[in-house]
Amino acid sequence: MLQQPLPSHTTRNRRAAVLLAAMLTTGLAGQAAIVQAAEPFDPGTMPAAESITITALSRPTPEGYNAQIDLQFKNGRSLPAEIPLRVADGTVVLRQDAKNVGAFSAVVPFDFETFVAEQAKRRELAEAHPRVPVFRGREVVDYRPLGFLDPERLARQIRDQTPIEIPEEAVTGGLALVNPARSLMIVNPRVVEDPDRTFDACSGKGNAGGAWTFNRLMTDMANQPLTGVHPADFVEAWLKSWLTTQNVNTFDIEKRTQMLDQVLAVWPRDSKGRLILKESPMRLLAIVNRLDLRKNTVYGGGSAGEGRFVFGVMRRQERGGCEVLPFTVILEYGIPLERCEEIRAFGQQWHDLDALVLGSPGYNAALQDITDQFATANAAPHKPNGSAINQVRTNENALDRLWELREFHLDPHTSHLLTASTELTPHRATYNPTPLPHTTTRLADFINLNEVDILANNYVVPEIFMGKPFLTGASLNPDTSASSVWDHPAVINNDARHMLSLNTCDSCHGGETQTKFLHVEPRNMGAPSGLSRFLVGSPGSVSSPGTFTMPDPVSSVPRTFGDLLHRQTDLDALVSSSCRATGLVEELFNPMPGPRTH
Repeated sequence: MLQQPLPSHTTRNRRAAVLLAAMLTTGLAGQAAIVQAAEPFDPGTMPAAESITITALSRPTPEGYNAQIDLQFKNGRSLPAEIPLRVADGTVVLRQDAKNVGAFSAVVPFDFETFVAEQAKRRELAEAHPRVPVFRGREVVDYRPLGFLDPERLARQIRDQTPIEIPEEAVTGGLALVNPARSLMIVNPRVVEDPDRTFDACSGKGNAGGAWTFNRLMTDMANQPLTGVHPADFVEAWLKSWLTTQNVNTFDIEKRTQMLDQVLAVWPRDSKGRLILKESPMRLLAIVNRLDLRKNTVYGGGSAGEGRFVFGVMRRQERGGCEVLPFTVILEYGIPLERCEEIRAFGQQWHDLDALVLGSPGYNAALQDITDQFATANAAPHKPNGSAINQVRTNENALDRLWELREFHLDPHTSHLLTASTELTPHRATYNPTPLPHTTTRLADFINLNEVDILANNYVVPEIFMGKPFLTGASLNPDTSASSVWDHPAVINNDARHMLSLNTCDSCHGGETQTKFLHVEPRNMGAPSGLSRFLVGSPGSVSSPGTFTMPDPVSSVPRTFGDLLHRQTDLDALVSSSCRATGLVEELFNPMPGPRTH
């Protein structure tokens, strides 16, 4: 639990330096020394590299390492003298130059041949596509040519062993060369109504035990053979949490008793009184690729982001049929991969879907091959219930007129889903009341004290800040107007205010993006779910997303968003770069995974 104020990079890196010193084996000699016992270095403690130079060695080391890498870090004074760097199948030590603060070097394996080929490909793409979008966080801030290094000059530098200065724009950014309707946000009815993999209790169509049914996914999440928890009891205990007031981080989450009338009372039960999960009133809306949430691998602790299933909750009618409720359930799974090669291979699987006919038997089978890697029982043996689930989220105003977002985590002791804080969101009623005036400056204090980290999109909202509970329980959205965003008169930097507000649950689903709370809308059978402008732009569609521009709710400065466009360029950049060439350098320029987004 974090105490006041949120630790700075300096504080965190001093702690990391102490841990690192204890982990490193003494007597290491040479910059290519392998650190076998080192624990993964927290990427969140690392600033971005300001400059990177790579020089080919005339003779590889005994380990086969063939290049010297020299890095100059931003905020280098806060770094330890030695930093483990994961490369290929081992870890080398980046060592600081005693005479140049923030300058580090190591001998590494580097695939120069692939690097030249990747730069040649970037030049070819740059000639065909004059401008590509540039993102800061989730905002489009510019359009500029795709950067590259001249491949012929690069080949000469490698041959002559002269230093190669690599500009950031030559290894970052990408093109939107993948169809998000096939590889990122799958909402096509031929997929989400696949008769072999989905089931709709309202129409009675499909396979009640299919791989993408709520029944199958929750059964695998409960994992009764491992936990002893019956899946029907698992689901009902979760849903009954709405019937009593919950308390998270000292903040009450008020009960919503309409859960009984709208959902539980009309859900069929078996002879023992248990919910029949095969008749779950949950309609699949979307299967979502969130590889853009992956974690950096070069300092250890990598991940491949998340894979998600979005369901819409239905209410059964007494005379048959169902009512579409303003209520969605999102199952958000962490992808249990850590190594660079694994993550890129997983990204390639998603990318390859683009070549298949959307909704065809071959496409749906290939998509299931992907989702089975994270959604099946025992996909993550080291996590509670052996499930890869990171969190379950719900968005609704079906149970009360006020929109509410809740988050649930698996409890390792009970094996049940328990109410948790909604990440990155302070408690609105205490720290961002509507209407004003504010009664405390704590929100402004947090933004001002952590301005640099917030602007770098590398921060957390702590449970406790300045001695007081800070992180909320549920997120309530009063409306989508400017008054619903996060603000305080004492905030110094409006860009930092905007970044924090955009990353909160309520303002991402509200005033900061002009969204009426749901980014993926419930749907009728045979129709695809509607998607928000924040996702697809205006005009735009899931197949051809664009951007939309709105005034900053506080400063009126134009803000341009296009989240699916960002995910397109990100996936293309991921699969177009190798771990031992462009991908390695790109991760050094962008070491921070950033907070999890909605």
